[in-house]
Amino acid sequence: MDTQKHIAQKSATLDDIASLAGVSRMAVSVVLNGSRSGTRVSQATRQHILDIAKKLNYRPNSLARSLARRATHIFGFYSGFDYFDARNPFIAELTAGLLEECARSKRDLLLHTLFRGQNISGLYDEMLSGKIDGLIIWSPDDDPLVTLLRDSHLPVVSVVESIPPFPSVGVAEHSGSYQLGQYLYDQGHRSILYLTLNSPSKSRLRRLEGMRELAVERGMEFQIQADPTWEEWSKSLSKSNSPNSRPTAIACWNDIAAYQALSYCRRSGLNTPKDIAIVGFDGIKSPIELDMRLTTVRAPWAQVASTAVTYLVDLLEGKEVPTETKLPVELILGDTT
Repeated sequence: MDTQKHIAQKSATLDDIASLAGVSRMAVSVVLNGSRSGTRVSQATRQHILDIAKKLNYRPNSLARSLARRATHIFGFYSGFDYFDARNPFIAELTAGLLEECARSKRDLLLHTLFRGQNISGLYDEMLSGKIDGLIIWSPDDDPLVTLLRDSHLPVVSVVESIPPFPSVGVAEHSGSYQLGQYLYDQGHRSILYLTLNSPSKSRLRRLEGMRELAVERGMEFQIQADPTWEEWSKSLSKSNSPNSRPTAIACWNDIAAYQALSYCRRSGLNTPKDIAIVGFDGIKSPIELDMRLTTVRAPWAQVASTAVTYLVDLLEGKEVPTETKLPVELILGDTT
């Protein structure tokens, strides 16, 4: 009888997988159970172990695993985007929500980032080394680390972005942006310039699609500029253009971009909201005092983060959590429309 078939007929063990893979039992335990160890496993070996475990229909013994790796009471947070600046109001809001709920559930928070000389495989090994009990991620779904995490047994919850098969917590970005577009239409605007970034973020795309859907339904002119240059700004917004040839409103993918647009319009001699209206998205309080309140959509990002922590606690306790959660948003009227 074929060795793999014979093993599959019984309950496969770590020793069985180690024997077939030609590696140590500890290496198998690191890959499949997240055991604490100084053992480092290459990505090729990791995939070889995972392939054999899948063929043998290996299922970890949750009780034995919990006894083998004591809970650390530490959650990890990882951002797969190119920036992580705690001074950024959006990131500060997320981090505040994570810390608040971690404290409430008596957990510490460990931030994971890629530093010089470290690769994805090394970061993945660190996450599964037993230092953390679970992980919260904010990342595009094509992140190489996400691919590895999908094949791991580490509990993971995604924030902002929806990344199957992990549970995710975000906000109703499409409907919020649609509502914002409807407000602009009701205010008499028929031409919108939408400012966004070239980015793999699905959440950013949902904001764009919500506004564009409304514009198409209402027959509005809708222009999109991604990462606009000063020259593109000048061409679209120059005061020398007739009012009929300029957009009457600028919709920005977030509040920071909206404040930048407000500053540029002022430097160009355009009055807001008389000459052009400006709206944002996020509704996070500006870290500096401003003379105008922005019309925006308020999203409860701190609540998003705290909800993700509660879901992670639930997963560790063997409870079911929703596959996707979208928290409601609120239209906030300011002085810029």
